[in-house]
Amino acid sequence: MLATKVDPDPQTGDFSGERVRISLEESMERLGLDHIQLLHLHDPERMSFDEATAPGGPVDALVELKKQGLVDHLGVAGGPVALLQRYLDTGLFEVVLTHNRYSLLDRSAEALFMAAHQRGVGVLNAAPYGGGMLAKGPDVQTKYAYGQRSDAIGAAATGMQSACGAVGVPLAAAALQFSLRAPFVDSTVVGVSSPERIQQTLELASASIPESLWAELDALSPDPHLWLDPPEPGR
Repeated sequence: MLATKVDPDPQTGDFSGERVRISLEESMERLGLDHIQLLHLHDPERMSFDEATAPGGPVDALVELKKQGLVDHLGVAGGPVALLQRYLDTGLFEVVLTHNRYSLLDRSAEALFMAAHQRGVGVLNAAPYGGGMLAKGPDVQTKYAYGQRSDAIGAAATGMQSACGAVGVPLAAAALQFSLRAPFVDSTVVGVSSPERIQQTLELASASIPESLWAELDALSPDPHLWLDPPEPGR
């Protein structure tokens, strides 16, 4: 399935309904297509939910594009879990994607993903490597989730790397397969920087991992208050 996304105007930041239509046209021109199977509203946190769902706004434009037959399915792809849930609650989106929020280091999106899966919504889990740290290793990549990591997150990743190394498993394999083995994740989205990475990713996906390692990694998982979207107090 081919998917693309609509984004704000890179110069003005406009994310109006008209901009959504123009963004799709730009993608179809680049791809040489007149039809898209899956179209995501990308990073909706760049506007308020009320702006996005206002009459004639971005969400209305997406629905109209689907009615016109230019798009088969609508998705919402972003970061904050609570905001993505609001979009799913409209009943207009058939796919949800979030990044860095379901990994060895973070479970922020678990409830969102499980509920979406139960409703028949497609679940795409992106950035299982935490922005690269769980692929390159915490000693090499010091940033986490596109920003600076805390000492606690760095320590957790280092502990996981040691646990994996003790049984001869690459940390990247465990990070990738953590997402692949989740019954409520339909597809895992990984960054690929060169053609060689495709074969390397397939090897990581098929690496043998002893069942005992999963329990050890779970015990090393950071406290929920360190997640990107920590649980509300009292939960």
